Amino acid sequence: MNDARLTLSIDDRRLAERSRAHLESIVAIDSQSDENSQTIPSTEGQKKLADFVGAFFERQGARVERDDFANVIASLEGRGVGADRPPVAMMVHLDTSKGTAHPPRLELIEAWDGSRIPFPANDRLWVDVETYPATREYLGHDILFGPGTAPVGLDDKLGLAHLMSLVEVLAEHPDLPHPPLVLIGRPDEEIGRHAAVESLSKLLAARGVAFGFTVDGFLPYETNVANFNASQASVFFPPRPLEGTPATGRAVPVTIRGVTTHGCTAREEGYRSATRLGAEVLGEVERAGLLPEKIVPVGFVTSEERECNAELTFLVAGEAERAALAEAVGRVVGPHERRGASWSVGDLRPAPAGTDDATLQMLRFVRDFIASDPGFVLLSEDSSDEEGYSNPYRAVPADPGGLRLDVRLRDFSEQGLRQREEHVTHLAADRGLESTVTQQYVNMAPRMQDHPYLVDLPRKAATMVGVETRVRPIRGGTGVDPFLDQGIPIANLGTGYFALESEKEFTSMQFLAGHCRWLAALLKVIAEG
Repeated sequence: MNDARLTLSIDDRRLAERSRAHLESIVAIDSQSDENSQTIPSTEGQKKLADFVGAFFERQGARVERDDFANVIASLEGRGVGADRPPVAMMVHLDTSKGTAHPPRLELIEAWDGSRIPFPANDRLWVDVETYPATREYLGHDILFGPGTAPVGLDDKLGLAHLMSLVEVLAEHPDLPHPPLVLIGRPDEEIGRHAAVESLSKLLAARGVAFGFTVDGFLPYETNVANFNASQASVFFPPRPLEGTPATGRAVPVTIRGVTTHGCTAREEGYRSATRLGAEVLGEVERAGLLPEKIVPVGFVTSEERECNAELTFLVAGEAERAALAEAVGRVVGPHERRGASWSVGDLRPAPAGTDDATLQMLRFVRDFIASDPGFVLLSEDSSDEEGYSNPYRAVPADPGGLRLDVRLRDFSEQGLRQREEHVTHLAADRGLESTVTQQYVNMAPRMQDHPYLVDLPRKAATMVGVETRVRPIRGGTGVDPFLDQGIPIANLGTGYFALESEKEFTSMQFLAGHCRWLAALLKVIAEG
């Protein structure tokens, strides 16, 4: 790596080993957030991680504060030519998504040749460069990965590990100039809880923070100054009496485990939700002439831990129909096994009391939703680049009865998001169903147009350390709306890993070292103006 303009006393190997140690230490702390909790932070694990991170920053000479919401605020005075510059914020989030694992260590493959990665606890996964061409930029790297049963929280613990390594580098290189820094570890970003940082955003504005970066992207050396507009639609299916069900119906439990990915990379990684797979099973049963007299769905609950998984219940006429159902499930889910999907079909058991047709309604709605032609790319698994998506991702019991289907809606334009909202609500209204729409976050791009330096600075830093950066819209959100509201522009920087929020997550030792150098160069570029 050509880093002639950024001389550090530590070589890449030692820097990567140190960063790996930081990453493993924080991955081992369970800091999942919980949208069902009303507290901030939503879980105690985030407080534990905040304590750990705060103590680390203090040992590196930072002045550390904590607010009532477990925001960690670590301040470093500027030095060299950056001493008198306005403060700059560097931000990560402490929480991980629901269902994240927290193993004590990560696995390592040296000089990866692109062949299948041996996830130790999941021999069904098949992650290689042929199946996932996006992994080509990791060829030859030393790959770090988890057990393969769940994500290990690289979103955003990889960004946090980069900041930890960066602070150590700054402490060891007193001649490296940088502006006054405010390093932030914030809670509950994954569940979109802006209330966690509203007071923090006002504090940073009062302290004169000029701009900042979230270190929360996933592609190596990327810069994001645009993100999705986001909302969620919910469609309600009331409990109505079943008609034409199997006269001697027995119940069969079916577990469907879909293909987990973030919506950002759903197309590249072959995302499949249990809601879609369940609707396709329904189609198989219907085409075979078995619905509803021989086989009918009467239960569907999305997993709280992994939203692409679900537990289904079917009524069947007997063992022959159970076998036909198992064959249908296998035909639908089987093609996705290589990417992590699986299924199981249980034995016959007594039918549950109080069955209704809410599940049948919901699966038919999802089937018709997928088959519709709204005039734009519809599903997340068909969407990429600057296309939006609509994802009917979970179904859960509704109050006071029936089911609620939640549809995640994303688009880079406000008009596009409104069209997606109308598409869902019109389909629901045509079937006499109630629906609601909840706004979630907005695209930061309009408020970033007057701050092109937030792209220029990371690009100059990349040149300084001999890497190439890329500017892309992030196919998600960054949780920075409260800071933008206070007039603090915040761009997002990549961290360098594959398969965010998936059990297939991995990063590399080379990107651990490279991103730390990139961030150090960025601070030097800012300091030198």
